[in-house]
Amino acid sequence: MQTQPARPRWLDEEAEIVALLHSVIDRFEQQPGEERSQRIHIPAERALPALKRLDESADQSWLFISELQRLGVLDIKPGRRSLLDAQWSGAKLAFPPDTEAILRHWLNRPARPSELKVWRELVNQNVAAFPGDISVLMRRRLSIPGHTDTETLVALTQIGRFREPITLRQLSATLFRGNSKLLDERKELVQALYPDLQIRQRAIVVAIHLPSHIEGILFIENQDSYISACEAALPGVDHLALVYAAGFRGCAERVREPGGALLHYRGEGYERWREHFELWWLNQQDWPMPLYFFGDLDFSGMEILGTLRRRFGNVVAWQPGYGQLLARLLSEGGHMPDAADKQLQSDPVAVGCSYADEVLLPAMRHHGFLDQETLIPGEELFDHT
Repeated sequence: MQTQPARPRWLDEEAEIVALLHSVIDRFEQQPGEERSQRIHIPAERALPALKRLDESADQSWLFISELQRLGVLDIKPGRRSLLDAQWSGAKLAFPPDTEAILRHWLNRPARPSELKVWRELVNQNVAAFPGDISVLMRRRLSIPGHTDTETLVALTQIGRFREPITLRQLSATLFRGNSKLLDERKELVQALYPDLQIRQRAIVVAIHLPSHIEGILFIENQDSYISACEAALPGVDHLALVYAAGFRGCAERVREPGGALLHYRGEGYERWREHFELWWLNQQDWPMPLYFFGDLDFSGMEILGTLRRRFGNVVAWQPGYGQLLARLLSEGGHMPDAADKQLQSDPVAVGCSYADEVLLPAMRHHGFLDQETLIPGEELFDHT
């Protein structure tokens, strides 16, 4: 075992250097993981204000820093300087990982257990509460905003009292002071800890308008446009069943499974068409009708169209709506992705609908995007010919 260097006697008289060494320990403690594997680099003049005075006290401080380098506590990384600059001009102080133990001894700052180590100890103390696999908890600390580690573990141990199917939102709200979203991305964790717990999928709420006479089905991406269509403010929708499920949510894989969607109906054709519609929706009966989609004239809208085609079959872009969006795009221009927080949208290249692939997507690539709410009822934007 390597012998640590003795604490310099002069250290008690150098408050700036002591403060520097304490800050180095603080920086080591901030490094993640159980091993301190990264060097700490600190600009010398920023850490030691005395150096900026360029007097005898500055020279003395630098001599002490050089002494720390000789003791192996730090390395001096010279900066670019002219012959007239001080030795420390632009220099950086590099503290290697093994310095931490030395500084803790010198400054009487014993090492604290890492957050992960403390977490693992808490998990082990509560291991009997989890009937499933706790390895996922042992690998990584679960950090829940606003809750201590102990509170988080206690909450997780309470999951075992639920015997009936429950959604992750209900579970989270019950366990974490009414916050329903904390477990949204942690289904696998909950299922690993409690393999017998029945996690109920949240049903997707789908709004459906059924007219008295139906000649096709139109999926609509946005709520305002769906409402306009229900009020017959969008020409060409009189004989179409209208479906709204908030964009991508309506494309979820479970949307056509029993219990996967909660269907809400309205319209004059409710009594006549509900049963036919529902059997078709659940894939229990064919209902050969044209299927259309009308959404934003952007890449995400096209991705929704592609997903709808995988879920429901031959869904095509609704030309009466998209034709008007396209005309406005070509005549007035649209918005670029970065103008509407759409930078993360990716070009789907092709979605399988010829009108979308050959007309709409090329136009978007050259002229930008338009949201479907651009077509405001009452502005006579639609071509009635």
